[in-house]
Amino acid sequence: MDWASYPAFSDRVLSMIGIEIHWLILQYVLGLPLMAVIAEAIYLKTKDERWKKIAKTLAKGFVIVFAVGAGMGTASEFGLILLWPNLTEIAGKYIYFPLYAEIFAFMMEVIFVYMFYYAWDKIPDKAHLIVGILALTGAWFSATMIVSVNSYMQAPTGIMVGDYSMGYPKLMLVVPYKIASALNVSALQSAGMDILGTSKDGVVVALPCSIVKAIVADAFSGKVIKDSVLYGVLNESAKSALANVSVKSVLDAIVWNTVKHVGVYTVTFQSPVFGASVMHAIMAGVVVSAFTVLASYGLSYWRRKSDTAVLGYRYALIFALIAIVLQGFVTGHEMGVAVAEWNREKFATILHGSPEFLKKMELTLAYGNPNVDYVRYEDIPNWLKPPLIIHDLYYLKVGLAILLGLVALALTYQTFVRKRPIYSPYLIALPVVAQIVSFLGWAVREMGRKPWTVYGIMDVKTAHTMNPPSPALAGLFALYFVVLLSVLIYAVYRFLWRC
Repeated sequence: MDWASYPAFSDRVLSMIGIEIHWLILQYVLGLPLMAVIAEAIYLKTKDERWKKIAKTLAKGFVIVFAVGAGMGTASEFGLILLWPNLTEIAGKYIYFPLYAEIFAFMMEVIFVYMFYYAWDKIPDKAHLIVGILALTGAWFSATMIVSVNSYMQAPTGIMVGDYSMGYPKLMLVVPYKIASALNVSALQSAGMDILGTSKDGVVVALPCSIVKAIVADAFSGKVIKDSVLYGVLNESAKSALANVSVKSVLDAIVWNTVKHVGVYTVTFQSPVFGASVMHAIMAGVVVSAFTVLASYGLSYWRRKSDTAVLGYRYALIFALIAIVLQGFVTGHEMGVAVAEWNREKFATILHGSPEFLKKMELTLAYGNPNVDYVRYEDIPNWLKPPLIIHDLYYLKVGLAILLGLVALALTYQTFVRKRPIYSPYLIALPVVAQIVSFLGWAVREMGRKPWTVYGIMDVKTAHTMNPPSPALAGLFALYFVVLLSVLIYAVYRFLWRC
């Protein structure tokens, strides 16, 4: 499958540009405050003024990227609302809590980020450190809420995977008793539905996602039951009574009942990929921030030969090495295991065409057994197949990440063993490569979900607006994001590293 062949190509590209540029900035909001807080804690312990200067510099960078990131985030959110309104409606109706909570996380950031920078020397040192911790907490809290929603899109709570011949993937739904009484259970069971039991809320079923997708598409296209796939699975006695009822009202009742059964405030956090996703995303921000600070202090010493730059370089180098090791061997591994278990089509696409030894290694890492029976790309029904480009993107990402880790190890050896640190303008390549690795990671995550927007629930066509912008207008909006990013890069160069 070709990624460009899925619906809404230009709008998908526009969303990718806006969200990825926002993520490029957001990573520094996740990583810089952590580095600043630790540097300030070291200053309080040692009273070495160089650590205070490092903490202040990192805080200044945090303030600059947060200001631009907030604007970029607002633009990206409006883009999601305008381009993918049905997705937004689902999020607003059924999984709204983390998006609501994110407002308070953002307020926390706004208050404590600027207090952290501007209150230096105006409040006691320990109180200032607490302010920094609260700023960091706000940033990570915000990221956690957003990633929980994205995790739900990758693997909704209640998703079940298994043999395609048995109708998998399936979604757990709690059908209200009133609606269940109108359904032809035998017809649904012959189509692959499993009855899992009952609860006070209704009948608990596992419904094939092919049927869920069709019902959702009918609901958001405004159909009534007599024109929908639902009509064929109603009891004869219910067909005349419900013929002109909107599919949307039935869908709302089922989905809302399911969310209440699972937990209104916890439904996204119960996504099976949530834990691995949030750890991997936060650590990506730390890795990118550490390599950026490393390159910045390396360039600073190359230009000015200051003691503070030497200390900042060593600090960032240790941070970068630890962060990339944790990202690769801990959070990256957990993310890979989650993908192999819950996004089997994506995992099969990644393995497709790989040499046998590489497949064995991936299977060992994911399942602990190189000979495990796994889903192969050719076994996936055509309507479920992700684009093959994610195979190349994934291994490019892994290769660059390994290279980045080896460079960090080599720089550590040169700095702390041979006592001959490398200060060079070529260090600027490190944050560039780190950003590319992070970009490729998100590309694999998002492209690998196709043909779904919300896996097992809503496809791209259903999520898309009925009034899309022209390709020329989409290009103009994309240019806005690029210009805003260029302004940020210049601001950092002009006001931070040249100060």
